[in-house]
Amino acid sequence: MADTYTLHILHTNDLHSHFDTMPRIATCLRKHREEWDSKGEHVLTVDIGDHMDRMDIRSEASFGKINVEIMNRSGIQYATIGNNEGITLPKDKLNELYTDARFAIITGNLFEPTTNSVPSWAVPYVVHTVGELRLAILGMTIPFGPSYQSMGWEIKEPIPILREQIAALRSSVDVVILLSHLGYQTDCVLAKEVDGLDIILGGHSHRTLPHGVCIGGTLITQAGRFGEYVGHVELVWDHGIKNVRAELFHTEEYLADESLSQFIESEKVWAENRLFQPIVQLEQDMHIGWTEETPYGSFLAASIRKWTGAEIGMANGGLLLADLPRGSLSFADLLHSMPHPINACAVTITGEQLTTVLEQAIQPEMVHRELRGYGFRGKIEGWMCVDGLHIRYSEDDQPQIIQIEVNGQQLDRERLYRVGTIDMFMYNRMFPDLLLGSEVTFFLPEMLREVLATTIKDQQMLQNAFCPRWEKISSTSKNQS
Repeated sequence: MADTYTLHILHTNDLHSHFDTMPRIATCLRKHREEWDSKGEHVLTVDIGDHMDRMDIRSEASFGKINVEIMNRSGIQYATIGNNEGITLPKDKLNELYTDARFAIITGNLFEPTTNSVPSWAVPYVVHTVGELRLAILGMTIPFGPSYQSMGWEIKEPIPILREQIAALRSSVDVVILLSHLGYQTDCVLAKEVDGLDIILGGHSHRTLPHGVCIGGTLITQAGRFGEYVGHVELVWDHGIKNVRAELFHTEEYLADESLSQFIESEKVWAENRLFQPIVQLEQDMHIGWTEETPYGSFLAASIRKWTGAEIGMANGGLLLADLPRGSLSFADLLHSMPHPINACAVTITGEQLTTVLEQAIQPEMVHRELRGYGFRGKIEGWMCVDGLHIRYSEDDQPQIIQIEVNGQQLDRERLYRVGTIDMFMYNRMFPDLLLGSEVTFFLPEMLREVLATTIKDQQMLQNAFCPRWEKISSTSKNQS
């Protein structure tokens, strides 16, 4: 056996289809592999998930297959999936995603419900051999249970599976590495509670860890987001881990791989030709307005209401990022306007809870609140768009709801109402009263833009969207009433 092995791990995470950085990443990976290969050292290249994001026209048109081909051309050897692969692709598209992959997908906590086995395109772990050095490479993705279930998958909590895998592998391998799309906080918990993990290569929470974080005997790394950095872990092994260190390479310091740049540009042309096909002719402009009611916002709420079969539709206006001008409308226009991987859902709440949600939603600090995460690609929460409601409210510094009518009837605070809304509200806890509701149903796999691609052909719905739902009452009128 060689006295010492030096292993270099180059890792990326959360690129989210930022194709502009990928040619520089490819150069970074190739350059360092050539350098270390020439010294007789060893290299692994891995991706930790969310490489794909359907907000980009190329990923949308190909359902992520362009991302897989770029990973092939960049020399990725192993990857796990993120939530953008796992729950923004319909099950049949995810089953097809890695057909041409020249790398292994490792995911230990995603299962086919009928067989209780990992998907056919994945493996639960890999034992990678470098000379006589044996590496166990595991993979876990964040367990968004209801969403995965709605997509036809079973997702399990990672800790029990990891303990079982490590117990089975630890005695026969020298190093255990986890590709973790679980988020930094969970990685810290794993480092504390799961024995036998040497290195956690992390993702999901978009942390930039310049030199990693050591907890106990575990090194945790993460390389930010969008391909700004490539992570590097150097491990020296001599009948045991002698030394391990982490650093980040700034991708701006590398020249773009020209052949990959050309490929990405050609795929953009193909995607535009595919998605710029007209789907309807709009007779009126549909303008966005983040801090006020708009017909476009009302139409979004009406579309969610119709899609979910609810009595009420409700969504935040900050979801709408670009106007839809009159004339020919394509799916690419809808993608540009609503790039979020957000789906419709429905929940049953009381009239009292609905009133609380609406009153909270119209407070200025909520309307202007900056949002990040949970699939949201906009900037602020925005005005609450509704359908099936007529609401009178005060225009004070702290607005108040004066009266609510539900489909022409006075709201009953004790009655239960079925509300169609967005799944983001069920994850980010902005409106706690929604989380107190019952019979929550997620409508997957269609994203909001795909819902609108269907409903926007309904001319009557479009015309109705120009009828105001919110009625502002002056302080004087309020006092008189």
